[in-house]
Amino acid sequence: MKIYFKYITILSFLFSLSSLGFSQISIGEKYETEERIKEEDFPKEALQLIKQIIKNGERLNFYKEGDSITYFYEVKTIYKEEKLSIKFTKEGSLIDIEILKDFDELPLEIQHSIKSYFQSNYKKHHLRRIQIQYNREEEYENGRLEIDDDKEFLEEFLEMDGDDLTIKYELEAEVVKKDKKRGFFEFLFNDLGEIEEIKRIIKRQDDNVLY
Repeated sequence: MKIYFKYITILSFLFSLSSLGFSQISIGEKYETEERIKEEDFPKEALQLIKQIIKNGERLNFYKEGDSITYFYEVKTIYKEEKLSIKFTKEGSLIDIEILKDFDELPLEIQHSIKSYFQSNYKKHHLRRIQIQYNREEEYENGRLEIDDDKEFLEEFLEMDGDDLTIKYELEAEVVKKDKKRGFFEFLFNDLGEIEEIKRIIKRQDDNVLY
């Protein structure tokens, strides 16, 4: 079975916002591969969870992705005219769900925040890939952390219940820094359009396997 060397990412910066600016955390290197697999090789718990999407989705593809430490599973499909990517742990627990979008499909205030970030921090930038990332909400009730289980998370996503989902924006972009150094990065913004995480990406082979 052919393994697609998707990319090597150097997790170079992780930013957390404060009232005075950014706090930098250095992470290290992460090596990833992507392998297309058969449906029967996918975790059974995950298949059972998304059976509605499997039944009604188009151009369904299953993948196993990993690095030097661990691996996870991913389903890519077109469901209700949206390009979905659903990620699971190796045990079959739901991690997040992403929808591929054009930049002008994002909320206007998010567009403005992201544009402002790139214009302020880079000499030039070119957006390559944009996804809305949906995560389960975490909240405290009576001093206890309450987290939705996989079934609740998926139901809230399918209903597009924004009040019970944590939304982020993941973008891949080629940038030219102020010192004229060029690089390819993955940027993660929160629901307010504030930068949360940056990963430097070194492409080994174009990722032509999408949906």
